[in-house]
Formats: sequence, structure tokens, C-alpha cells
Amino acid sequence: MNNKDSTLWILIALLVALVLLSGGGMMGFGMGFGMGFGAIIMLLFWGAIIWLVISLVNAITKKSEETPESALTILKKRYARSEITREQYLEMEKELAR
Repeated sequence: MNNKDSTLWILIALLVALVLLSGGGMMGFGMGFGMGFGAIIMLLFWGAIIWLVISLVNAITKKSEETPESALTILKKRYARSEITREQYLEMEKELAR
């Protein structure tokens, strides 16, 4: 199960829990917020809030997992962009191999 699938299942579980635990009160879901569509609108609102929080957490943790480029990779890119000569590349490559 990949990260998007698990995020979707968490969101679905939280929405189901919200529906089951929010009994609706004496007048039912609809009164006070959009009449008959109050429950649907509130579910969409809280679903969007939960999705936003999960997305932010995923974005923050994904950025922290990225590994920096190795020195050899940077050297190869510099050589490919012609920033250094072949001799400089070979010399630096030998230095990095030590």
C-alpha cells in the first residue's frame, strides 16, 4: 500500500468516525447550517481540513527524507555543463576516490 492509498484510507476512516460520533443533536444534522444539506457540507468541510493537515504532514516529511547529491554527482553535472575541463574532471574524480 503506497502513501496515497494510506492517506485516503485514513481520511475515509476519520470521516466515518465523524459521522458516527456527531449524533446530530435534537434537531438532526440539517438544522442551523444549510438546512437539509448541513451534514454533507460539514462533512466536506471537515474532510477538507483533515486532508489539508495530512497533505502538509506528508509534504514536510517527504522534504526531510530527500538525500543531498553526492560530490561525484555534482562533479559529473559540472563536467556535463562544461564548467570544468576533462583534465579538471579526472583530477577531481581521483581526489574524490581517495
